[in-house]
Amino acid sequence: MDQNIDLKNQPKGNWTLNLNFKRNSNPKAPAITGKISTPENPDKEYSYEAYKHFDKDGKPYFIGPVKSDSLRGALAKTDGELTNENFVAIRFTDKVFSELENGAPNPAYETLSAEDKEKEDAKPTFWCSWTRTEGQPQLNGSAWDRAPTRYGPWASGSIQHKLTKEQVQAAKAAEETHGMASEPTRSRRGRRDLEADQDMSR
Repeated sequence: MDQNIDLKNQPKGNWTLNLNFKRNSNPKAPAITGKISTPENPDKEYSYEAYKHFDKDGKPYFIGPVKSDSLRGALAKTDGELTNENFVAIRFTDKVFSELENGAPNPAYETLSAEDKEKEDAKPTFWCSWTRTEGQPQLNGSAWDRAPTRYGPWASGSIQHKLTKEQVQAAKAAEETHGMASEPTRSRRGRRDLEADQDMSR
């Protein structure tokens, strides 16, 4: 990938999440389902399902297969089983939420300044990595909570190629040089994506 990143025009795929784990659905069903697409072909969407697990520190994460439209992919992935390719791994970001899971105010959020609250509110809720087939680079994603629909809680965001630390630094320098802050709506979106890229590059 070109070292000189045009952050605002970087190709992005789409990513949606149905947050089934918040819907009191069947506990044996996938915790998250949704659609995902590549930056090269964002209109070609693939279904995926991710099941809830816990890491050694007790923090939840979600992992599961991306459903392929090929016969080989269909045979390789059944009942949520994983092969070593074409799967998503999803985790919560380090965002400080205004509410706890039970709906009560979050004391950690309440102690923040107004400026820091605004920064936390702008952070994505989820990160993901999409491991594809051999020879295809891994993709990363960021997603934000959206207003619930009649179907329940959901989130959406974008998928893109992982940026190296050098590319993130170059994009940040370009942002400062060209004054993205002079365009309020665009700059807010660009800076939000840049910060997500920076976190995922660590």
